[in-house]
Amino acid sequence: MKKCKFLFSLFVLPLVFACGGNKTEVEEPVKESDKESRKEDYLAPEISDKPIVDYNLWKIENGKFYLDGKWVFLKVGKPLINFANAGQVDKLISNLDVLRKKHFNAIELNCYWHHFDENGDGIPDKSLAPLNKLINAIYAKGMYPCLSVETYAVGGGTIPEGFWTLHPDAYAINERGEKVTDTEYGFGSKVVSIFHPGYRNTAHTFIKSLAKGIDTKKILYFETTVEPQYMGTIALCYSDAAKREYEKWRETNNINDEESKMPFSFPIPPSFIQNPTWNKFRAQFLAKWVNEDAAAYREIAGKNAYVAVDYLDANEKEQYLRMGDPVEFLTHLTAPNIIQVNWSWYFPDNKPNQKAYDRVWQVKEAAERDWAITEHMTFNGSDYVAFPDQKLESILENTLKQGTRFGWEFVNVNNATNDNFSLYHDNWSPKRVMKFVDQYWGYWMHRVKMIEDQVKSK
Repeated sequence: MKKCKFLFSLFVLPLVFACGGNKTEVEEPVKESDKESRKEDYLAPEISDKPIVDYNLWKIENGKFYLDGKWVFLKVGKPLINFANAGQVDKLISNLDVLRKKHFNAIELNCYWHHFDENGDGIPDKSLAPLNKLINAIYAKGMYPCLSVETYAVGGGTIPEGFWTLHPDAYAINERGEKVTDTEYGFGSKVVSIFHPGYRNTAHTFIKSLAKGIDTKKILYFETTVEPQYMGTIALCYSDAAKREYEKWRETNNINDEESKMPFSFPIPPSFIQNPTWNKFRAQFLAKWVNEDAAAYREIAGKNAYVAVDYLDANEKEQYLRMGDPVEFLTHLTAPNIIQVNWSWYFPDNKPNQKAYDRVWQVKEAAERDWAITEHMTFNGSDYVAFPDQKLESILENTLKQGTRFGWEFVNVNNATNDNFSLYHDNWSPKRVMKFVDQYWGYWMHRVKMIEDQVKSK
């Protein structure tokens, strides 16, 4: 899971104090009309003692999730733990009722490849029994289990060390001909080339092995690797595997101009790094990687299994480095049912990330895709702590108006006061950012319905 380090200006809001000496201020009574508009006056939906969860009755269509024909807005919690660790899993199971009382109705389990597979051959070395136990427990509590994998090594994920023994030539290579590590997010992990067939085949083996070991019918949706991208601060990839795939693509598409031909020697010049043909290829191959991961899930879970994909649209200056051409990437993204936008808020300018949503909607409408449009990490524990409540409200309102009102995703849903990525304190009281969601849940469900009605009336 990406614990991103965003660099943006912090806006210091002036504090205004009313100074009246010893004078006693008389509060004016709150009008009834004002009372009706307060967030705390909207009651949250009742939590059923016997919630119905039946995978035969759920469906994702028209941008929303339905249970037995009824639209349900999802409140997705992502706890970041080791799901191969029985002790950590049992602790989470013991807290499922706490999460349910906070109106979480879906729990997504983000499985790190290296937690399950030490020798890197794609076959789990650790038992899947704890993961299966957790999936069954979530389902039994009346919540919807979701499953994601982290098989890349940028922004927090790690490739199993044994993989590099099996595939020492699978490194991503930068424009200087050097092996790449994750210096962008600061984790220092070895970065793999997505063009390397040994990597893709092994990652698919892991996905299929994981799916074979669980009850896939109980999984509402599967998610491909978190935030699929190349990198934003390092030009990738110029490995031998990348060269081979690029030449095959050029031949298939009858492209033979000299300007778009990959140079044979390092360093790679900026003119090629920014070449539109090269970046079109990179975008298409990034989509191919994601589509193949989705196909690996569906090979085991069935062709109708729902799949979610993150769409990372961050700093515009770096976007071509991350994915070549964003619209080209989205256009060739044929597998997903759910697109999870990240960033939903454009941190450098402190405003909605309009370009991200515009690109997703452009492709959705042009290609007539039945996508649910939502967010990856609507809120997490670290990126929004500097924002006042008024700005948090703007961010949430923006997601409801720009997406299809599929749901919200919160990371890290764990009780850890000293973990800056966690949204809850040790005693499960919400930290400030999450408190703005939890304590006004009734109001937010009211806003979901109001905005949906407004969209339908247009």
